[in-house]
Amino acid sequence: MLTDYIVHCPHVGCGWQGPLFPRGNHDNFKPATPSCHEVVFECPRCHREWHAEVIGDDVHPLPSEPIPTS
Repeated sequence: MLTDYIVHCPHVGCGWQGPLFPRGNHDNFKPATPSCHEVVFECPRCHREWHAEVIGDDVHPLPSEPIPTS
């Protein structure tokens, strides 16, 4: 079943929190047990995205990749 998740934006300086649907292929969420284990969210305030892992009925943010320095 397609569902939204209560999340908070992990980006520094944003602080948005609320319900969001994962971005991407919504067909993955129609079955009772979603077929994907990693989802992407886009913040409605800062418009940046982050990845999260689906664990049961909840999601947990995944660590962001470090930005390479020159």
